Amino acid sequence: MIILTIDTDWAPEHATRAVLEKVRALGVKCTVFFSTPSPAAYWPELEPGCHPDLSRRQPGHVPPAESRLPAPSREHDLAVEKAEEAMLMACKAANPLAGAVRTHRFYWHSDLSRLMLRAGFAHDSSMILPYHPGLQAFKVGKLTRWPVWASDHLHLARRLPFDRLEMPNWSAPGLKIFCFHVAYLYLNVHSLADFNMIQKGLADEEPPPDKGLPGVWNLFEMLANEILKSSKGFFLSEL
Repeated sequence: MIILTIDTDWAPEHATRAVLEKVRALGVKCTVFFSTPSPAAYWPELEPGCHPDLSRRQPGHVPPAESRLPAPSREHDLAVEKAEEAMLMACKAANPLAGAVRTHRFYWHSDLSRLMLRAGFAHDSSMILPYHPGLQAFKVGKLTRWPVWASDHLHLARRLPFDRLEMPNWSAPGLKIFCFHVAYLYLNVHSLADFNMIQKGLADEEPPPDKGLPGVWNLFEMLANEILKSSKGFFLSEL
């Protein structure tokens, strides 16, 4: 089963809206993890989720590589949990319809399930197990966790094709949750060599001219068409 998801990350609103308008035009269901509030979170064709960057909750001091980690401190752990819970609560307040959460860079630790539930989330997708056959959701307490099967960045890094659906274990059974990013979709990136132009390109109200090469948007469209052969797809919360 193919499930489409998108992380908005640091993309500006005009790029986010342009991409999500194209997704809406395809008529396929998609769960979108918003980093900042957006009117698109209220579009009925999309399922909103939250995408906090919990790694920034306490910039702190980074010790030299040769130094030892400090001894564990319950006071420190509580301070970290308090900061993370505040960020999760703020994200949920800014996006009240969100029932799912995915942390930036799949950040995770063993206490996050409790904090996510306390913040009002029932689903989490802060995990990636690339191209693993037979993936399924699983429960951590009352929180349902949905492992990501593939991402656009990984597709680029492995230099997989964008003109056909060809990935490791593609024909194997199991859940196939795809994680896309607005920046890559908006610019239809086809190589990580394009990465340097991403921030510049995102600043433009109009996407750059089509280079005539298949890219991330073409992969998303092919997956959407594969889903639409049998249904409109599913949101994470519907699985």
